[in-house]
Amino acid sequence: MNKADNREKWGSKGTVPGWNWNKSDVVWVVLPLILSVFVASGVILYLHGRLNRHPGLLILFHNGACVFIVCCFVVSIVRLFTAWGKHTRKKRLLMVAEVVIPIVFIMVWVSPFDKGFLYGFRDRIRNKADIPAIRAWLRTFDRSDYDEFGNRVPPEKWPESLRKLKPGARVTLVADQKGNPKVEILEGGAIFHWGLIIGMEDMEIPASKLKDGFAEWLLVEPGVYVYAF
Repeated sequence: MNKADNREKWGSKGTVPGWNWNKSDVVWVVLPLILSVFVASGVILYLHGRLNRHPGLLILFHNGACVFIVCCFVVSIVRLFTAWGKHTRKKRLLMVAEVVIPIVFIMVWVSPFDKGFLYGFRDRIRNKADIPAIRAWLRTFDRSDYDEFGNRVPPEKWPESLRKLKPGARVTLVADQKGNPKVEILEGGAIFHWGLIIGMEDMEIPASKLKDGFAEWLLVEPGVYVYAF
């Protein structure tokens, strides 16, 4: 049999010699692998946080991907036990991968959903925020200008250092535990919110309070936090 006949033989079955690759492997191996890299690992969420964009439908897509992965896992288990003896060793390796990849996806996915977004948002703040300038603005306020409940700051009173962050929602001036001012920027809406707290260098926020108040939070630098809920 010449090479042309060989290609015609394997091409007619939709497989590749040696690996016995077919369309089902694209569904049960390739797609779960792509979802594991870009969805479960939080790559797409990181980019949303880096750009300060609401995840929106991505949250629903994320949940849909999890349902799909579970279906892949169930089907792969059935295929593994019912067709194991019918395939070559290399094909069996693909079948094992079909089972292992969903497990990896689930192990990564069980980490907090908000983390990928927050890592991106934290890096955005580190890159764009002029923290010293914002703190200098905070020092211009008297104690009568803020309290522990917070006073909303209208856009016309935002300094240029704050405008550069392009806050799209609420900016509030609040007293920290020592009575010093801190600014809270709240973003998002609907089923997902995120924000930024900037206070003085010695501002302390107990971890227990952060955990109780927000689903997830990350330290940017002393006195500066990002959070999501």
